[in-house]
Amino acid sequence: MSDNASTASDKPAETATIPPEVIAKLKTFNDALTALENALEPHLSSNFEDYMDREPSELARIDLMSLFSVNSLSWSLLALKGQNPRKNEALQAELERTKTYVERLKIEDSRREQAGVNEKVAKALVRNALFDAQEYGDKKKPRK
Repeated sequence: MSDNASTASDKPAETATIPPEVIAKLKTFNDALTALENALEPHLSSNFEDYMDREPSELARIDLMSLFSVNSLSWSLLALKGQNPRKNEALQAELERTKTYVERLKIEDSRREQAGVNEKVAKALVRNALFDAQEYGDKKKPRK
């Protein structure tokens, strides 16, 4: 075994260098990972009480962001191991579950954004629609 190790270190330095396209991909990966860390830092640094004081919709968004981040990191790990993440059934099922939750959150957001019923205007519309002029003595006078 020591012979193999010594022969590997005896190889010229030019064969041990990393190709430039791999270095570019590693830099891109490092930048993306740094951006992810920066985005998650405010959420990871807050304490539990601050977390629970948020609105339910914001809590759902944070939980979905966390779920999506874990799924993305799992995807990256599989890709780094040389496996095809698209063929991993467990990861695909998790991504589908995440998509389902995102759609449910979108539906809840759209419901929240819909205009509510203005009770005063609704009462006036009903009152005016049911108004009968003859009942109140407002008979039209015939034209001469």
